[in-house]
Amino acid sequence: MENVLPYHAPAGFDWVTRLAGWRLEADTLYLTAHTAAGKEASLVSHEPASCGKQMSFNNYYDAHSALELIKDLSFYMPYAASCVFVKHNNPCGVALAKDPVEAYRRAYLTDPIATMGGVLAVNRPVNRALAEAVMNSLDRWGREAGSHAFLLEVLVAPSFDPDAQSYIDQARPWGPNLRRIATGPMNYPRLADERDMRRITGGMIVQQRDLSGLDEDDWMTVTQRAPNAQELSDLQLAWLVAKHTRSNAIVIARQGQVIGVGAGQASRLTACRLAVQLARENGHAHKLAGAVAASDGFFPFKDAPRVLLDAGVKAIIHPGGSKRDAESIALCDEADAVMIMTTVRHFKH
Repeated sequence: MENVLPYHAPAGFDWVTRLAGWRLEADTLYLTAHTAAGKEASLVSHEPASCGKQMSFNNYYDAHSALELIKDLSFYMPYAASCVFVKHNNPCGVALAKDPVEAYRRAYLTDPIATMGGVLAVNRPVNRALAEAVMNSLDRWGREAGSHAFLLEVLVAPSFDPDAQSYIDQARPWGPNLRRIATGPMNYPRLADERDMRRITGGMIVQQRDLSGLDEDDWMTVTQRAPNAQELSDLQLAWLVAKHTRSNAIVIARQGQVIGVGAGQASRLTACRLAVQLARENGHAHKLAGAVAASDGFFPFKDAPRVLLDAGVKAIIHPGGSKRDAESIALCDEADAVMIMTTVRHFKH
């Protein structure tokens, strides 16, 4: 990434009138650029559907995170229906499947308690069957999994069938308030000329977007054993989800479903423990044996990968680059596990 460049607006700068292409809605200022057909899907290149409550600042921020992740899944894994739940800017449910309803079910069951009040993004049009699954999640699967309530704040999809819209509006008391955003196709390449911008006191910092994805030509299998086909597929999924999870981030996946996320921890060891704990608490303990894990940064010590291996994880992907990489590699070899180093660090903040 390029160096961070502070931007200081002149005294008295009027953001609303001086920046062409920006709009103010509900005290949220956002740019409506790159709206031409065939461009990357965004939350502002299409008007929100004429339903639901007005979008808030936090709604946009979480919906942005969900959309960024599902665009990566749609671009790199276009063969699969993908569903992503985001809560407080972190993924809390992700899954792939041939059938959109099945993808949704598995994403919801990643953590059916955390999905309450979250944002959902799907990469297939919302038809009646998918709308019914969403609106009846608690009764179909949630109560049995230990959840007591469910509603969504925002639903992002390429499009919505009229029949699905009508069903959402009448199925549950919260249905009419559900904000729905149709983005159009989600699998276009990313716009390299856009930047990530973050406000700080007195100015703004800007850097290049993290456009890395499944750059497998740069990946290195550093263990004696290479991943099998299922492990590689799950490693790809976990790596993309880790990219969009706040650091320190650990993502555990099995057979196209994320089963544990340790997000935003100050210690990578704690992130590993949290991901394993949540997998067990949410009914996925039996899936840990043979699962894979992704880490957005390297392991400075072997204690963190040991937590994953002891839980049953059999393949780990991370950037590499620690002075003690050899210790983590030897630990994996002892467990007949796979370790892949990508040479790229995400480190979302």
